[in-house]
Amino acid sequence: MGNLEMQTITEETAIAQCSSSPRREEFGTYSGVQENIDYSTFSVRILSTKIIFEAETGLQLDYNPKKYNFYRNIVDNEEMDLIKEWERKRRQLIFLQDLLSLSVALDFNFEVIGPIKYTNIGRLVNLGKDKPNREAILHIAKMVSRTAQDLPYYRNADVICSVPPSPQKTYDLPSEVTSVVSWNLGKQDVTTGFTLKEEKESIKNFPFEKKWGVWEKAQVSFKNELQCNVYGKKVILIDDLYQSGITIQYIAMKLQQAGAREVYGLCFAKTLRNSDNT
Repeated sequence: MGNLEMQTITEETAIAQCSSSPRREEFGTYSGVQENIDYSTFSVRILSTKIIFEAETGLQLDYNPKKYNFYRNIVDNEEMDLIKEWERKRRQLIFLQDLLSLSVALDFNFEVIGPIKYTNIGRLVNLGKDKPNREAILHIAKMVSRTAQDLPYYRNADVICSVPPSPQKTYDLPSEVTSVVSWNLGKQDVTTGFTLKEEKESIKNFPFEKKWGVWEKAQVSFKNELQCNVYGKKVILIDDLYQSGITIQYIAMKLQQAGAREVYGLCFAKTLRNSDNT
């Protein structure tokens, strides 16, 4: 597998990306396979989906500028079986569209179909969000570790880190999980390379167009010190809930500015709506 190009992240490019569509793709309730009498096709909409699909199946997808998607004409039953098996394997993974090299979430936080209830990962995030819950932390860390070991590109990352917490916080779920994942994978946790000069307000209290400014106000920076260096490295960036995508893109920008070659986003859960704060 070669290197993945990462577009330069700025406030303008990130907000433009967050305002575009589609924003996510999943195969639990949707199939990219379209079967017809004369021919069958497989198509995806998100670049992260294309990259991971091609790496795992060895099948190449072409771009259709009219439909703005990536597609492949399926040539035989063997290829159809391979594609359907891949969809089954990745049926819970949420592929995300942003400016990172790759970006995924383990699942939604709520069930998509049926009565409103937490998914397994959604329940664990809820249990561990505001106060320490060892069971939740260890279970989430196990799921994150397994995914990072299983996914192409992610398994070859050099270091990992979480979105940095505000200085005033005494407990932070993503940081706690990242510490355990670091031990599980034998990859250095470089979260302490981040510094915030000011306290950061909770961005859920602000409208979309103000969220980037909240992070800017906190004066976030990453220092390439001896024990925390990302220059020329591939980084897994971990967060809990992926909502609008502003937070993870802002932190990825700081890693990019510090010289990170590639940044792979790995979030515990995706909210059902991009504006969902529940």
